Amino acid sequence: MNKMLFLVLIAFQMSAQDTIVFPKVDLYKRNIVEVSYGTPLGALADKYESSINTAYYMRTKIARRQFIDFGAELSGIVKGKSVSYKWNNEDIVLSGSKSSFLLGFRYTWFLYQSPNENFHIESNSGMGWKYLHYSKPEGEEFDKKDIKPTLHTIAFSQGVKIMFYGFGVHCNYNYAPYGLFNSKAERNFGASSINIGLSGSWNF
Repeated sequence: MNKMLFLVLIAFQMSAQDTIVFPKVDLYKRNIVEVSYGTPLGALADKYESSINTAYYMRTKIARRQFIDFGAELSGIVKGKSVSYKWNNEDIVLSGSKSSFLLGFRYTWFLYQSPNENFHIESNSGMGWKYLHYSKPEGEEFDKKDIKPTLHTIAFSQGVKIMFYGFGVHCNYNYAPYGLFNSKAERNFGASSINIGLSGSWNF
């Protein structure tokens, strides 16, 4: 009798396990790499011709179809142009910039997602700290001078991205007022640019 009761209990336990419903695992892609071509607008177009940009972001989900992306962007400047810079009440000329860097985050919202989740359109609203790097002028008169002519500023961006199976295209408008925190830069230095490029995402 005890053996029969034991077998009944085991059979009941196995049957109960078959009815357990496990929650769906959230498999959104957390790692994002972007490559884009940037075009300066307005007064910023007088500072360089274009830029080649690479970015890496890590995505964290905060709500249904809403995410925060933390990451960094590195840009190579194409044909940077000379600019005027104030140092110790003296106007000096800096050679064209060759690079810029951004560290920040984005709020991402899926405007549309297909039922199978393989296709989506997302909006990216970003904010971060950006600098445009310039080198100290060459020559004996500048060798012993502590000149660090990097321009720092807060930057904002708004973009849209279309993704299909983890790959897609994106377009961003960027606003970075370089003269806002640095009075040494030229007045009306410029702030606006547009990036158009490719994006890929995956999980480790």
